[in-house]
Amino acid sequence: MLASFVATNLPSTNFNYVFYIAMPSSTISIFNQTLRQVFSAVKRAQKMHPGEQILFQFVPAQSVYSLKFTSGDRGGLFAFACSIYNRILSPVDRVMSQQVLNSLRMRDFFLEPAFSLARPLHTKVQFVRKFPALSLDVVDRHTLLHVGYQLSSCGKWLLACCVDQRGEAHDVTVWLLPSESPETFIAQHLWTFAVNLAKRASVEWRIVIAKLRPMDARELEGLSLRDRSRTIR
Repeated sequence: MLASFVATNLPSTNFNYVFYIAMPSSTISIFNQTLRQVFSAVKRAQKMHPGEQILFQFVPAQSVYSLKFTSGDRGGLFAFACSIYNRILSPVDRVMSQQVLNSLRMRDFFLEPAFSLARPLHTKVQFVRKFPALSLDVVDRHTLLHVGYQLSSCGKWLLACCVDQRGEAHDVTVWLLPSESPETFIAQHLWTFAVNLAKRASVEWRIVIAKLRPMDARELEGLSLRDRSRTIR
């Protein structure tokens, strides 16, 4: 029903569509057939409208009744609304000559967070005589990219988040850990996750990977095998 509704009842528009799907906690399991059907319907709906900004937000059913609606509260509903707002991408149109309009993509979508840290008033620019150029953005050289992760209490899930030092770009993901060699899996996927976000901008990043709670020795050894000193551009 969800996929058919999106296919037949959503007209093309420049606005964003947000669908809130309340799910009981009993269905939050990869083995639950209902949850699998909902995920399948969401994927079909997104494929039917690849050019539209359609956001599907899953909400625990018990959280719907626990959200606070007081205007002075900075948690509850306020935090929930900010998380939704930060997931909605803003369209940016490229200005170019009429001769190449049909060959290049005119519009792309970027993160526009509700708030971010201000940039310094006086940025120090260093002249480097080196070819080829390491980065096109000389103002933001050595910007910090923080990668934080943790394991679920059951030890089966890996949760990770990337954010730059000003909070202008971020990403969140989760993986199901394999039963064998989880340390290798963690190192490979965390590094790939960080590189994919770093490639969104031509910046010489300083990447810092940290774990919430103590890091296992095998995890540290796996992360050390990654070449974290190379320039991401």
